[in-house]
Amino acid sequence: MKKLSRAAFERGLSFVRKQGRALDCALLAYYFEHGSAEGVFAALASYQNDDGGFGHGLEPDLRTTASSVIATTVAFQHFRSLGAPAVHPVVRKAIAYLRNAYDASRQVWPIIPPEVENAPHAPWWDYAGSEAGFGGFLVNPRVEIVGYLHDYSAAVPAELLETLTAAVFEHLDSLPDEMEMHDLICFVSLAETAALPQSDRDRIWQKVARAAETGMAREPAQLTGYVLRPLYVVSTPESPLADRFAEEVSMNLDFEIEQQGPDGAWTPSFSWGDQHPEAWQVAKQEWQARITLKNLRILRDFGRIESL
Repeated sequence: MKKLSRAAFERGLSFVRKQGRALDCALLAYYFEHGSAEGVFAALASYQNDDGGFGHGLEPDLRTTASSVIATTVAFQHFRSLGAPAVHPVVRKAIAYLRNAYDASRQVWPIIPPEVENAPHAPWWDYAGSEAGFGGFLVNPRVEIVGYLHDYSAAVPAELLETLTAAVFEHLDSLPDEMEMHDLICFVSLAETAALPQSDRDRIWQKVARAAETGMAREPAQLTGYVLRPLYVVSTPESPLADRFAEEVSMNLDFEIEQQGPDGAWTPSFSWGDQHPEAWQVAKQEWQARITLKNLRILRDFGRIESL
């Protein structure tokens, strides 16, 4: 079992401090230096629009200033991690945005708006093909969002939440065990929703486990590509699937330790190709800080950092 040296850990922190956004630095302070949650909220607020949604590159692959559902889910990932209260102004506005962005006729959220075309973006975020490319939005982003609505159920109409939850489980039952990677990650997020009844969470975990058996990377060589990594399924040692995929998770942790660069950073396994090369360099650096911070947290949580 490999461990990240204390010196390598410090290099990672230094990279985030020097190259990360204000949000990354606030998150680093919160997770590693007893910083305040309010510092993170203040940083997040700079990405929030008047409509309550998030844009301005919070999702690095979308450079539009306009609000998008996908960028707003990134904000909710932070809200969940911080245990953010529904009464916080940033959270309250974001919940209102999701309610307004909801397409009741189809019971989904369009993942991106047309405005994405007016700014640099990754090739997979073209608006014209988004509905077909994301399966009509029935899983991504709907499933993840339903989890967040359960987190803040007091601020969501009970009938809406009941309808959406039933629709999500009906769709879950219709899906084959072989599942697209991002769809599977959305179901992992829903299964991690503490406010969801345990019986429902167990039902999702059973499906996730079967899907992971067929789609998860099992060898280090596979992890050099854009694939379903074991740590996408088992993100904490407390995961219900930690024992089932213990060998795969250990392999993934070893791999991440080996992939840290001399500057302390981890680099994304994807790129924009030849699309918007200048904007990609900005996005790439943002991804490096984001991935580096995430990996340092994961390695710490799994006890893979020396003397920590």
